[in-house]
Amino acid sequence: MMATAVFDKSAAEYGLLGSILAIGSLSGAIVSARLEKKRDPRFVMRGAMLFSLVLILSSFAPNYITYAILLPIIGFIALVTFIAANTMVQLRTDSAIRGRVMGIYLTVFLGGTPIVSPFIGWMTQALGTRITITICGAIAFTAAAITYAKFKDKGDAPESVLVSDVLEAAYEDKKD
Repeated sequence: MMATAVFDKSAAEYGLLGSILAIGSLSGAIVSARLEKKRDPRFVMRGAMLFSLVLILSSFAPNYITYAILLPIIGFIALVTFIAANTMVQLRTDSAIRGRVMGIYLTVFLGGTPIVSPFIGWMTQALGTRITITICGAIAFTAAAITYAKFKDKGDAPESVLVSDVLEAAYEDKKD
């Protein structure tokens, strides 16, 4: 919508923006392979907040070129954050229930799209593209910031996240 409705560009320029976004996404995927030690909840929340801020910034882009410069940054941050979150969930889940946890995780992550998309389309039609992107970015930032604030003082994940070990640790905490 930014390419066609805001900057009045053609399908070719819209396609170019998709390619520019993909460059950032591919770079993020490659860098993610090197971030083995950075897969903790705080990293994911900081990534989500940074993504949201750059998304909001992109909604204020004064011209097509500025918007195009911001897209690879958006793609990079999005992929690094998504891969870190996905990896963290898989590595910190007991293998006995990993499939179920991933099923729920992906249902929430991907399943929200068909539910929210019509509403975002309506917002774009009613409020405009820039305002809709700003609102969506602000909602995402708020959710990530609240989550980060709630969990920032929590310790690192325990060594073992097997269901039996977690239940045993919880039981021990209640005894004290």
